[in-house]
Amino acid sequence: MEHPVQEWQDQVHIIWAHLTSSEKKKFSSTANLDEIFQACLSHFRQDEEQLIERLCCNLTVAKDPNAVQFFKEEGNKRFAEKQFATAAGLYSKAITHAKSGSEAMAICFANRSAALFHLGQYSVCLEDIKRAQDQGYPERLRNKILQRKTECFQKLRKPSSSTSHTPKLECVEIVKPETGPQQTMSTERLKEMGLDGNPQITNASCALHLNFDTCKGRHLLASRNIEQGEILIWEEAFASVIIPERNQWRKGEKWDAKITVCDLYCHHCLNKVIASLPCQHCSFASYCSQECMDKAWRSYHYIECSLGCLLLALGVFCHTALRAVLVAGCRLVSQLLEGTGSADAGDDMKDCHSKSSYHEKYCSSYQAVVNLLPHTENHQAERKFLCALTAAALYKKLCLVMAKNALSSPSSQTEEPMTKESSRTEDWSSGRQFLGPTILRHMLQLYCNAQAVTVLQEEHDESNLSIVKSSKSVRLATAVFPVLSLLNHSCDPNTTVSFKGRFVTIRANRPIRRDEEVTHCYGPHKLRIGVAERQQSLKDQYFFTCRCKACTEELKGKKTHGFCCPMCRTQLEGEEELYCTGASCAFTAARVQFTSRLKLLENRIQIAKGQLQDNKTDDAKIMLMSCLSEAERFLSQNHLLVGEIMDHLAQAEASDGNWRAAAGHLRKSISIVEVHYGSSSMELGHELFKLAQILFNGFEVLDAMKTIMEAQKVLSMHYGSDHNLVQELKTMETCLIQFHGYPRK
Repeated sequence: MEHPVQEWQDQVHIIWAHLTSSEKKKFSSTANLDEIFQACLSHFRQDEEQLIERLCCNLTVAKDPNAVQFFKEEGNKRFAEKQFATAAGLYSKAITHAKSGSEAMAICFANRSAALFHLGQYSVCLEDIKRAQDQGYPERLRNKILQRKTECFQKLRKPSSSTSHTPKLECVEIVKPETGPQQTMSTERLKEMGLDGNPQITNASCALHLNFDTCKGRHLLASRNIEQGEILIWEEAFASVIIPERNQWRKGEKWDAKITVCDLYCHHCLNKVIASLPCQHCSFASYCSQECMDKAWRSYHYIECSLGCLLLALGVFCHTALRAVLVAGCRLVSQLLEGTGSADAGDDMKDCHSKSSYHEKYCSSYQAVVNLLPHTENHQAERKFLCALTAAALYKKLCLVMAKNALSSPSSQTEEPMTKESSRTEDWSSGRQFLGPTILRHMLQLYCNAQAVTVLQEEHDESNLSIVKSSKSVRLATAVFPVLSLLNHSCDPNTTVSFKGRFVTIRANRPIRRDEEVTHCYGPHKLRIGVAERQQSLKDQYFFTCRCKACTEELKGKKTHGFCCPMCRTQLEGEEELYCTGASCAFTAARVQFTSRLKLLENRIQIAKGQLQDNKTDDAKIMLMSCLSEAERFLSQNHLLVGEIMDHLAQAEASDGNWRAAAGHLRKSISIVEVHYGSSSMELGHELFKLAQILFNGFEVLDAMKTIMEAQKVLSMHYGSDHNLVQELKTMETCLIQFHGYPRK
């Protein structure tokens, strides 16, 4: 999704193939972004314009009454099956397609209020009831929502009776998702976190020092010893764009009732949303509140709304580049670029990275974004050509939209007359010469400076019998964090990055010594990828050869694959030809035999996982036990795949309420995770969280409390004490104290 649709990439490749050698050489040799952009603008001709029109016609973000009916009916089915959270999500999808003020929208709001009532979200339910009334809910049905409104008030006034019995795990989820826009952190809070006194960097710990040398460029050093878990940086994204699933917006595709991550989070503040509000003009953007909707409209959506199909076609990098420009505004973009006369990545921009420029405090500003290196000279010539032609396609459409908006543009989602806050649509006429090259500059920067905003997604289907939740990290958005970009890469970093909405928090994941470099992993991690693949990946995307301690040590050491000898169970070593390291065993085999066997095993595990999702737990157990038996024949006992099998077996047993058996399997998985990731790793924290759930539901009070405390300690270090997983653990702890008399420490 970062890149344009394949049809556009193919067309650009054809144009590139027909360029002369001298034309191609121009793209290889020049780092002047204005020259590159203007050259590509001349190649954007009628054929390219027609292709862009076709691509936009194949994607649609228009309101569709047929989609309203489909998602409403799907929501009704889930509601009848008592899958209220899924029903609410489907009603929200219906609302995004409904026309404002229509009976269809009013009915969908009312239906969603019913689902929210059953979820215990009484305040949000009341808000939806009001929205249904405001949208003209039919008089013939009004008694239904009035009765629900009365019941909501009764529930809100009535003291909770949940303390009259021992709760199951479902009852301990008391932490509500964020429902409003996240506010800028107060000065007091920053002071409390120790992030207000750094003389060089805003919202950064005094323990960090911004340094520069010709080899590493800008980087951060520890100015004192740093403790494990200490917060080092807190930063709001300058610009962020939610990552859509492009297929669901293809015209002619059958609508999918699946709830995506994109449906669950506010498109502006990136906080989880219970009951979203749609853009009044398109079916793509949705928000957690009217405030976020208005902020988005005034800042960027007044332009992006009518470009929705094009932005889907051109990809998230192009979209994020545009948003950075729109968020900055015409005046600021012009001020920063008029000084150099261009968006060129020449000497004027490189001066921004010299040591002499550090007398100014570094902050998360548009100037900091502009000063991020685009590495124009390092990108492959054809990639630069693709980015520039993509920027040209956007620029052409953008000029038309801005010209139209300059004549007549609504200032808000309520179609009020144009106000001062939206007048920037007129200002762009004076800054259009910068638009194309600046968008190109940001696109090239994003290859090396984009940060994936990740969230924990629960792998928990309401139709699934299991009440033990597991979660996985998924990409929600692409964002630009200028301060975070100061951190250099390490394959074994000493920091952990976590997100809450549009905000990133960087914590020390181990003690850091004074004068040690503070590092961040750009993706390739030593625990997940071999050194050769890591170094190639970093070279291709970030244009450097990694020489971190992890890479250096791994290159010196012997290579292992996690395979063991099928004859004596001793570890195998080697490259293409594996050999047993046992003193009295002469076993050898081609590595490909073991990798093929591993692939088959992985496929069988996926089948078992599907059986679990379909509630076929008996079939899944048989398949998983067979997989475990096979794994033990050729994998080391601490191979991560063995841990994964144990994890799925625990899930299967938990689905049947066999808590003790589930805990036994999960403990084996935890021991493997600890070997690979360490005793204070984020991965171990998530496994301990699952074990805490199992022990809690199995009424293993002493073990549950011990595990809860261990999980809290690890997860708090990585996410902070206010994270929803930590809060859920605290709720379980409270339940054990209240209902089982476990003594508080």
